[in-house]
Amino acid sequence: MRIPISLFLLALPASAQDFDQLTRPVATITDSSQVQTMLAELLIAPSGTVDRAEVVDFTGNGFGPDDLIILHPSLESFLVGSDVPATLQEAMKTWELKADYRLDATLDDSRKIAADAHRRQDAKAALMGSVLSAVGQYYEGDVMDMRLAQDSLGVRLEMWNYDPSALQYRMPGHAAIPMPAQPPAQRFEFARPRFVLAFRDPSDCIEAMRTDSTMVTRPC
Repeated sequence: MRIPISLFLLALPASAQDFDQLTRPVATITDSSQVQTMLAELLIAPSGTVDRAEVVDFTGNGFGPDDLIILHPSLESFLVGSDVPATLQEAMKTWELKADYRLDATLDDSRKIAADAHRRQDAKAALMGSVLSAVGQYYEGDVMDMRLAQDSLGVRLEMWNYDPSALQYRMPGHAAIPMPAQPPAQRFEFARPRFVLAFRDPSDCIEAMRTDSTMVTRPC
């Protein structure tokens, strides 16, 4: 049986201009015999053919009672009752959302993830750390939900369940690190070398020309 797990987005209208989102795990069952067995055990009678069934962990506490079943292609939905046969309940317990990569940390520890990831050269942790660093730089609240999706066509980023007043724009950059006090730099000045050109004039006197253009003549 193939049970791929994905995320289900549910929009709950709060007003004409506002809504919240919930993320819930979804188990998709495509094997027809398993779908029919599940529907029979739950006493669900679909009105037409069923290609696949999606079980939504609506309560967010694992698949089981009070969850939602959506049938395809009819899109009929049924609520799982509290009376779930033991064999089906055991099977549902194995439908656990296992992300390819998951990072759990306290708020204090989350600020150290980026530096630690670069130290260990961990690309996945570095990516998570960069996102958390950006959140920490521009958001001062405690609660926030985000979802990022990217494919060959583009990228989509959603943000909800946050406090707008806790958002604050700040210029990107790192905090200034105080440098230890250093003694003033010493300046070294080297004396200009003096070159002397000596030659013998026609009177056999020795003359010398210095670089400051002065002539010094030694008596003949």
